[in-house]
Amino acid sequence: MKVFLSYPLDPKDLAWPGEPTVKVRRCTDLDDHGDGFSSFITELPNHCGTHYDAPRHFNKKGLDINELSMDYFTFDRVLLLDLPKKACEGITIEDLKPHEAEIQQVDLLIIRTGFEKMRREEPKTYQMEGPFLHPDTCLYMVNTFKDLKTVGFDFLAIGSPCNDLAGIAHQNLLGCHTEKFITAIEDMQLEVIGDRKIKSVVAAPLRIVGLDSSQVTVIADLED
Repeated sequence: MKVFLSYPLDPKDLAWPGEPTVKVRRCTDLDDHGDGFSSFITELPNHCGTHYDAPRHFNKKGLDINELSMDYFTFDRVLLLDLPKKACEGITIEDLKPHEAEIQQVDLLIIRTGFEKMRREEPKTYQMEGPFLHPDTCLYMVNTFKDLKTVGFDFLAIGSPCNDLAGIAHQNLLGCHTEKFITAIEDMQLEVIGDRKIKSVVAAPLRIVGLDSSQVTVIADLED
């Protein structure tokens, strides 16, 4: 069973405060007789919707999304962790410690906090008061899990607007202070997984030359 773990890009979505979202404008349309053709013009900021943070996002010397190997977009060893979090609660080292042995075995860690429901019910809360990866947690993951390439989660971003830790958290995760880095898939939809086991995940990036990061279409193959 295959499901999307990424959201459709929607002009109504909210991004990091102050950042733009997707804009769509019709360019041409069919007439009443079906003649002509339909086309659109899309303006797409690369850090809105479900998107992939590559090292270059916060690391001047880091790889951009087009320089990453295919191993960073295809995953056969995936762990889904349920770590319920409320508004402005961080993912801590203590949250991950009990699962160290499991995380050591995977290349993609998906953290499901349940905060996804706020995206539908209270979008402003989702935007402004989301959970986050604590900077210490980011450094711990980079230093502890040698095979872990990517972490994904069901909240807006690595950091949260409700505190001032976003910058250092991104830096710690994306390799500013270490040789290793871990990339991130932000703003995922994970409720659809339910209790099924994940067999594999593909996160297909939008490959535009010159970008640090981009939107991804994420498809999971689940056990029936």
